[in-house]
Amino acid sequence: MSKKNTLRPAESLNPFETHASEKLVRADRICLLVLTLLYGLIALLNLGTLNFPESVYYGDTGDTFTLTFDAPVTLAEAWCNGNIATGSLTFTNEEGESWTYTQDQGDMFKWHKETVDLPVSDTLTVEAEGEVAVNEIAFFDEAGNLLPVTASAEGAALVDEQSTVPDQPGYYNGMIFDEIYHARTAYEHIHNMSVYEWTHPPLGKLIIALGILIFGMNPFGWRIMGTLFGIAMVPILYVFAKRMLRRTDYALLAAGLWAFDCMHFTQTRIATIDVYGVFFILLMFLFMYEYIRRPYLTTPLKEKFRYLALSGLSFGLGVASKWIGCYAGAGLAVLFFGHVLAALYQTLRLEPGEKKQAQLKRFWNVTWKTVLWCCLFFLALPGGIYFASYIPYYRYEGDTSLKEAWDTLLYYQKIMYNYHSKLTATHMCQSAWYQWPFTAKSVWFFVSGGNGWISNISSTGNPAVWWVSSVGAVCLLLEWVMGRLKKDPALPVLLVGVLANYLPWVLVSRCVFLYHFFATVPFILLATVYLLCHLERQNSRLRMVKWVWLGLAVVYFLLMYPAISGLPTPMWYASFLENVLPTGYLYYGWV
Repeated sequence: MSKKNTLRPAESLNPFETHASEKLVRADRICLLVLTLLYGLIALLNLGTLNFPESVYYGDTGDTFTLTFDAPVTLAEAWCNGNIATGSLTFTNEEGESWTYTQDQGDMFKWHKETVDLPVSDTLTVEAEGEVAVNEIAFFDEAGNLLPVTASAEGAALVDEQSTVPDQPGYYNGMIFDEIYHARTAYEHIHNMSVYEWTHPPLGKLIIALGILIFGMNPFGWRIMGTLFGIAMVPILYVFAKRMLRRTDYALLAAGLWAFDCMHFTQTRIATIDVYGVFFILLMFLFMYEYIRRPYLTTPLKEKFRYLALSGLSFGLGVASKWIGCYAGAGLAVLFFGHVLAALYQTLRLEPGEKKQAQLKRFWNVTWKTVLWCCLFFLALPGGIYFASYIPYYRYEGDTSLKEAWDTLLYYQKIMYNYHSKLTATHMCQSAWYQWPFTAKSVWFFVSGGNGWISNISSTGNPAVWWVSSVGAVCLLLEWVMGRLKKDPALPVLLVGVLANYLPWVLVSRCVFLYHFFATVPFILLATVYLLCHLERQNSRLRMVKWVWLGLAVVYFLLMYPAISGLPTPMWYASFLENVLPTGYLYYGWV
């Protein structure tokens, strides 16, 4: 056998049948375990502190208490960690001089600095105005020293956790970006409070709430679930690629590129809901692929229905997390009906006779059972999941009947739709859909610095992944249209996955951001990996290209790690990245 023939073992395989080459062998398990553990360690590193104020001072108009200091001092600065409230506290010294702390929605669950400049001989009288909720306040003198302070019983919770005061406020010890919406709402669900963020379905915030229930209301607690879901995406990509290509090396390539994509890293380390939508979208397409790759008429219904049920379950969970699941669901419908129509077409092409009649009878028998199954798992089950995800709303509203719960559900769907369809706000980080494949504009999550240092978190793609994958996905589409690729159910899954998650944004006129491309990235990545595998089978000299590609992605990720992780970095290094690396300036928010 010639070397040329040995390079194409998969060419003779029927993509519509199950083969041992698809299964995870020992090499797969080792690669998958090592890669997942490696990425998991990187993702969990410095995720957020567990040392965060747990007790809360609650006050109302007219409530008073006293703070006592060890010695006369001038209060230069106060570090305030607020809770959900918009009241104020006025601190008055013995001479009648005062300073007022006013709570702000954007300052909750994080440490922020306030200038005080208030001399104190011994005690301060503190009076509340409005509804006040504060996790902790720490006072500093002009030299930057943390001042010991005690409170009378009424205000004890205000200064009882001084050990939680950090060296510096930052992402590690407080909320950043849209965490003030999603993580806050998760906290509100736990405590049966009126929700602040209702512009997306509740499931993602309920998953965040699970992390809070386990680890507490602290940065690690509200971020951990998203990070775990982000880690779990790595083996999903691996299995997806392995099932399609039956190659360990290309499965490792796909999962490795995803693991070292910058947006995947940043979006899963922040307590927002995008990660859950993307996670379930990947699952619903993986299971739909397992469905359509099996012959429509000859595969046992029990086997086919299993994958339809899992795809429908993932669809329901995805939509209940974020409405982007609806876009993906439209793609699933295209794949499903395309599969059915292809089977009908093949049947109708048979020569007239008993065989054709038997096939047609078999087709209609399979179809009506399949349609009923789909009604159950793509309509009834997702509807039930979606309805159940609003249980915290029904509980808060005091709904005691199914009709009341239904009315509450419809109300929130109406205002949610109106919000998204009529939003006219603008943002410095917004970008257009046609800019996304080129990582044209990052989303700035956090920045802090001083004294020659900067801590920064920006969400944008890894150019080594996005630029190559965007071109590769287009090339794969062209190859398919021109008939240069053999029939393979992986192709429509990949291409529909790209189009279903990307094209709807063309029609969206509201303010949108680069992270709306998040759900498309794994599909353009898989499409390009598929194309490269195809090209390598045609030309063995391309076998090193995949490792060069992965190497470039890893190097770029490591270079940009400080700009996407919040790691304090010398300004000279930030300037180096800005001026030397392509799109480096975007990572530091200089747009």
